[in-house]
Amino acid sequence: QHSPTLHLTPVAMAMEALLKDARSFVDSHKKEVAIASTVATAGLVASLAWRRAATFVPSTGPYPVLTLPPDAYDAVIVGAGPSGSVCAYFMVKGGAKVALLEKETFPRDKYCGDAVCTPAIAILEEMGVLQELKDNNEAHFADAGGFVSPNGTSYIGVSKKKLGKAACCAVKRINMDIRVAKNAQRNGADLKESFEVVDQAFDKAAGLWTVTSANGLKVRGRVLIIADGATSKMATRMGYCTEPPKGVCSRAFVEGGTHNTNFDGVCFYPKWSLPGYAAIFRHPNDELNYCYYLIPCGKEGYCGDVTEADLARLHNDAIKKDPFISQALGPNAKLERMRVASLRCGGQGLLTTVDDHLLIIGDAAGHIDPLTGEGIHTAMMGGKAAAQTMLDMRRTGDFTKQSCKQYERRWYRMYGHDFFLSQKMADAVYRYPILLDAMASEMQRKGDSMMAKWAEIMTCMQPKTYFFRPDIATQLGFAIVREAVAQYVWGKPDRYQLKA
Repeated sequence: QHSPTLHLTPVAMAMEALLKDARSFVDSHKKEVAIASTVATAGLVASLAWRRAATFVPSTGPYPVLTLPPDAYDAVIVGAGPSGSVCAYFMVKGGAKVALLEKETFPRDKYCGDAVCTPAIAILEEMGVLQELKDNNEAHFADAGGFVSPNGTSYIGVSKKKLGKAACCAVKRINMDIRVAKNAQRNGADLKESFEVVDQAFDKAAGLWTVTSANGLKVRGRVLIIADGATSKMATRMGYCTEPPKGVCSRAFVEGGTHNTNFDGVCFYPKWSLPGYAAIFRHPNDELNYCYYLIPCGKEGYCGDVTEADLARLHNDAIKKDPFISQALGPNAKLERMRVASLRCGGQGLLTTVDDHLLIIGDAAGHIDPLTGEGIHTAMMGGKAAAQTMLDMRRTGDFTKQSCKQYERRWYRMYGHDFFLSQKMADAVYRYPILLDAMASEMQRKGDSMMAKWAEIMTCMQPKTYFFRPDIATQLGFAIVREAVAQYVWGKPDRYQLKA
């Protein structure tokens, strides 16, 4: 009997030839191959060792719970905004002793767009605060919303049905901040109002911080958590923050019944202030929040083609001259005087957010999205991450920078990884406004299904990488081509021009 003859395909024959060449090369260069193999193995081992060292967390430390003096706290949190109060709440729920310091007296106001995105809504619900806001008619959940693109293409749709829930709600900070802080207090946090911190000192031998107020009161704690907002005097004074915030936003409430707005939330992208935008959000009782965001981009000190000094002009001109904003507000709208707040986007100016016995959270850490300027959800998520890290360190008794880095890894994993892409997208929108025009046109073509995808990304239900999913990227690619043809070939008119 004869063995069957094997007939190799051209591909198999090529592979066999390649293997023969490889064996021949190894046989003739044994020394070089051995060296290369050793170097590669050593590099892999070194890489794994570095990664393990970078993420190593000590299992024990010199400060177990029982070493905390009776008059000291596990943590002293400076700032009772969303990040500080959420952190305090989850820490005390985990058994920690917390001092929550607030320089003002509640109720106190904060100036922002008041948009509370999906991740923050979930945290408020977990804390029981969301129900309080609902019961007191202090939250308005958005359904009808959309945006107006730089050439005036607009779409307002209903995303709640597609998403299964509201992507965001509007809550005045004067209401939300007091409810979150008082909730933390009811659960065991020691809330100290009118406590303006002017100094802090660390006793390395005792492993304790001493924080001093303007009127001489002192509070001691194992860990100092800086949560005093975007301008963060404390982080600046201590050298962790090296420059002032570069972004800025305005806010003006509009009296209910005096305007023409019939939607829950719309963003307006006039080309002269890109990548910034204006927005109108509906509050309960038909009240509105009209705000204008300038996002850092382009030349140093600029937000696109404008600067912080242009904010008042842009805010006020839009009320009467912007064709879309003036229509939404109407001729009889009663607006409060414009208020201004700083925006520290994407960790701008921060050297680090951790050190021995120290964490920096919320706006003080620059945890504001560089594309949207939104920071309430990241503040709450970061506050919860800081609390989890504090409870972990409290169990081990180690509060060194190495242990505190758990917090950095947590916030980066949750939302920090998105900051780089958000900044690049802000740059792209500034240079190529047609991207937003194409998105708005695609919404007009596809309806609420496309609107829902936009809402998911802009309210942090999905990361910015969602734009690069094949089904989304392909759709947007064709939309950009269609929009380019419409504008540059067919002469689609530019409807976004200021009135004379």
